[in-house]
Amino acid sequence: SQHNRIILRRWNSNNVKDNKQSTTFLERFLAPKPMPPRYTPKWYAEMVLICTVFGITGSSTMVVVRPAVTDVLKLEGSMRDGPWSYRICSLVIMTPIYATLLVCVGTVFGRHAYFRHFSVKMWSRFGVPPELMDKNFHKNAKNFKKW
Repeated sequence: SQHNRIILRRWNSNNVKDNKQSTTFLERFLAPKPMPPRYTPKWYAEMVLICTVFGITGSSTMVVVRPAVTDVLKLEGSMRDGPWSYRICSLVIMTPIYATLLVCVGTVFGRHAYFRHFSVKMWSRFGVPPELMDKNFHKNAKNFKKW
């Protein structure tokens, strides 16, 4: 009986290893990554990565939106000086582009799940039900850490 339990335990542990190896590189790359303990070197590295993704996304969004508003919509102005039509059109165009670029850039940096959740949360604040974009949003929200 004891011998059978040891063999069964070894068999189960071998199957767990096989299951981990059977996932594809893409599945592992897109899977949620655990957030390291706060104030450790790994946590600081994760924060640098997250801030880098937000910085690249924000800059890229402005590079795309400004020409779109001035060249396509033929509106001249700036966010500071106006006119209001320029400001409103910029914000309306900027929101979907920012959310899309956030997921794309986050995926390139290996944090697809984190930034996808962030993007879905952003859209839910504009009134779009999160279940339309992510069926497991509320289940994943319990494990989502902002920091």
